[in-house]
Amino acid sequence: MRITTNQVLSNYQTNLSKTTNELDTARNRVLTKRNFMKASEDPASAAVAYKLRKEYIETGDHIENVKDASSQFDAVESSAMEMTTIAKKANALILEGISGNTSLESRKTLATSLRQMQESIVMSANSKLGESFLFGGQTTDSTPFEMVDGKLQYFGLDVSSTDPAVQTKLKDMSKAPVYVDLGFGLSFTNGNVDTNSAFNIAISGLNALGFGQSDDGKEQNLVNILGSIADELEKDPADSEKLDGLSKQFTESSSKLADFVTSIGTKSNFLELTQTRLEDNQFTLNEKIVSVENVDLAVAISDYSWAQYAYNSALKVGNSILSQSFIDFMN
Repeated sequence: MRITTNQVLSNYQTNLSKTTNELDTARNRVLTKRNFMKASEDPASAAVAYKLRKEYIETGDHIENVKDASSQFDAVESSAMEMTTIAKKANALILEGISGNTSLESRKTLATSLRQMQESIVMSANSKLGESFLFGGQTTDSTPFEMVDGKLQYFGLDVSSTDPAVQTKLKDMSKAPVYVDLGFGLSFTNGNVDTNSAFNIAISGLNALGFGQSDDGKEQNLVNILGSIADELEKDPADSEKLDGLSKQFTESSSKLADFVTSIGTKSNFLELTQTRLEDNQFTLNEKIVSVENVDLAVAISDYSWAQYAYNSALKVGNSILSQSFIDFMN
């Protein structure tokens, strides 16, 4: 069977084109340090890389959520510490006021100081981070606390009201959640967020300052107790037994405020640990992405050298074919 010159040239052109493409691919891998530029070049690796990059981006979103939550809880802890400090100073004044040696004028001066401390605590409870009120629970766009006729209100509701309907609303507001996804596998059951799959960032000032009445009908709100003590100190004569009872109530409320600060600190520590875990995960994911998408540079250079050698060899073969074809033509 006779092989024509055209057949030889056609086969040569096909092989040369293939060798040129292989050289170009090898060169691109060295220059870009990537295993592939298009998914069609390596569909299996591209699918793995897509999944890894998706997880990487989601982890980045979770880290941002953690950072935002940490900023919020740090601000809440700072404001709550301010309230705790004021409560300690107030307690010292109360103990001074209930001693039997204090004159009426001195008690009135102490009462004035306690009312000023009331205002300071309310101001701290109305602290903001950016445009959001820290202690508003689910409602962060309006001022949560307000003093009306010497009594504290939370979004217009008397925190010391004995009305069962009002107390039910306050209780619901104190527990109302705001969930954020921190990478714990956010899930839903019957349209509701599974509490173990998300983090609750809602913080109600009711849980810091107290609300409602105790089982024996005693005031539980720190600010209102301060007001009651101030009222009693201004009386002549002051009811020492009642002052003693109010002092104990204030101590109990102050203790609950301290517990609140501790719980906020615990959550802040949890957020720090969560951020560390997420950043470690992100680092691991990045390493996996690099291993899938990026080439081993030593191997890539070796492949490029071989492709260059094959290309140069193909050119030499081409020179031989073209020379022979020209001589055959002349003959």
